Amino acid sequence: MDKNNELYDELCLSVYNTNRYFHRLYQSVLEDFDLTYLQYLSILIVWRHQETQLMEIGKLLDLSSNTLTPVIQKLVKKQWLCKIENPNDKRVKLLTIDETHRHDFELILGRLSQVQAVFSEKTQHDLPNIIENQNKLNKILLTLITKEFRIDESSTN
Repeated sequence: MDKNNELYDELCLSVYNTNRYFHRLYQSVLEDFDLTYLQYLSILIVWRHQETQLMEIGKLLDLSSNTLTPVIQKLVKKQWLCKIENPNDKRVKLLTIDETHRHDFELILGRLSQVQAVFSEKTQHDLPNIIENQNKLNKILLTLITKEFRIDESSTN
């Protein structure tokens, strides 16, 4: 096997494990609040925008509405989010943080802030630089998925 192929496979494995480890790390905080990582990310987007639509959350998380709708429905049922009328379009509901959970979400953000501080200290790297490199990797991968990478099936037979 080519050494470059092995290194690329190692990169794929590393990214996969990093994703899993972030989920586990955040879950250690979120389990006290009966939230999943995806639920937390959805609430975080609503928190940052104050009021937002399901479509906006889906766009920022790069998820389809059929994946996200059950997550949001569960958050509404758990009273983390509530749906309010959009003053500009009565057909569209906006999502906002339910008042009963604002304090809980502030606690979550505080605990995760501590996790992030330790992470930043231990990596000894500039966090914006890490994010920038990760975003570059994501853009390249998306380009390969959507535009450049086409398997020629006739060459595999």
